[in-house]
Amino acid sequence: MNFKVTLALIVVAAIAGAVYFLNPFEKEEEKALPRPWFYQVSVDDMTSIGVQSEGYGVLFNKTSEGTWAFDIEGDIPPDHMRWGGIAYLLGGPQTKRDLTETKVIIEDPAEYGLADPHTIVDIGLTFDRYLQFRLGDKTTDGDHHYGQISGFPQLFLIADTWGEVVSRLAKEPPYPKYYVIRDPKSIEEFNLFPTTDDPDSDPAQLSFTKKNGEWVVTDYLVSADPHPVDVSKWEKILPLLSRPEGMKIHRHKVEDRDYTEWGIGDNSLSIEMRFRGVSESGTNYVDGVLLIIGDKSEEGDYYYALNSQEGSMQPVLLLPAQWVDTLSGLYDEIPYANR
Repeated sequence: MNFKVTLALIVVAAIAGAVYFLNPFEKEEEKALPRPWFYQVSVDDMTSIGVQSEGYGVLFNKTSEGTWAFDIEGDIPPDHMRWGGIAYLLGGPQTKRDLTETKVIIEDPAEYGLADPHTIVDIGLTFDRYLQFRLGDKTTDGDHHYGQISGFPQLFLIADTWGEVVSRLAKEPPYPKYYVIRDPKSIEEFNLFPTTDDPDSDPAQLSFTKKNGEWVVTDYLVSADPHPVDVSKWEKILPLLSRPEGMKIHRHKVEDRDYTEWGIGDNSLSIEMRFRGVSESGTNYVDGVLLIIGDKSEEGDYYYALNSQEGSMQPVLLLPAQWVDTLSGLYDEIPYANR
């Protein structure tokens, strides 16, 4: 093979290699378009959030302190564990697809379940503006809801997980544990920890516990031996443990978490209710609420109080004085049986 033929073969091979690796005839892969937004709203612009879903409804308002509260008497805030970033979540989700790309006019909203929607959310905004969106039927694969902003023709596919989180706000409102009404039959234990100078070493504790269906009381300042309670007296007390009726919020947010201004500290009187429950998976559990009691209000009809919960900023509560005095008074008149 002469030199010219060899050189020609080398050139052909080089061109073939370049075509293989660079392939100018191959179509350039189209870049995936970003998913469209259902809508976008700044949390700072939100003033209220209303959710209606399957016959249930709930409304939250932004307080003057920039926090959120149920639109109910007392301005009770939602439980921080469930509320968390809900306002940011409602700032607007990205969607899988804008269906108006293929169908410009939605002639029949009922076709997508939007005439009688699964969930309706009304978001109040500053300057008397508002936004409403509706979630309709699920897609056939169950992964998305059809969604639409009221007053706009666009139809979107919204993730079912996002829709379920939103609808659950109405169906299972995120009330804080101290506000939930408990069935007296679910109460398992009630403890009183009196005011003390030394909370680390003071043994004082009055404990009412249910054992084999019967209530007993133990005054640890005297001994660790339990004694039966006077049933008639205890049955008048037990309903009070369901919830401190008439509570209100005095301060929604205490930035430095210093509650001494209201007489609340480690040495304060504390009231604890423990109750039995069943989780969504069917697991039995025992949970509780510990309320730390501070000073009386100037009018004398409330006590300042704090829900003791680790890792969260808690509001300053106002608990009815009669409720607190009745329960704390058990230390002075322990309802022993046969005494």
